[in-house]
Amino acid sequence: MGIGTQILMGSALLFLCAGVQLWIIARVAPALLSAIARIEDKTGPLRLFGLICIAFGAMVLAHTLQIWLWAASFRYFGAFETLPEAFYFAVVSYTTLGYGDITLGEGLRIYGSFAAITGLLTFGVSTAFLLAVLTRIRPMLGDER
Repeated sequence: MGIGTQILMGSALLFLCAGVQLWIIARVAPALLSAIARIEDKTGPLRLFGLICIAFGAMVLAHTLQIWLWAASFRYFGAFETLPEAFYFAVVSYTTLGYGDITLGEGLRIYGSFAAITGLLTFGVSTAFLLAVLTRIRPMLGDER
């Protein structure tokens, strides 16, 4: 795959992954905001914990789906012989861990770097979303000083 094609395909998958992330947030956020608005001031910590878990779980789902998309694309382009190997490489790249024990051939190196860019961007979105949820829930925890 040529450099231009790698950039085009990597950008396309990055945009698809960002769309997955934002779609999940758009589906979960209104329900969470509605649930938070209905909670009374003295709600027990278990209910608040449940709402935080829903928000966190939604972000884990979003990232997992994106990693699977990258793994499937690596298999599609013939970068790896097995799906577990492609999935492992996708996780290591997406999280920017980069062990280096498995690498892409020269024809897909630039394409593969887009997995890391995707992870960096969408982890930032997840952080912002979770912080927004925690900011909404914080007043309900009361002042424990």
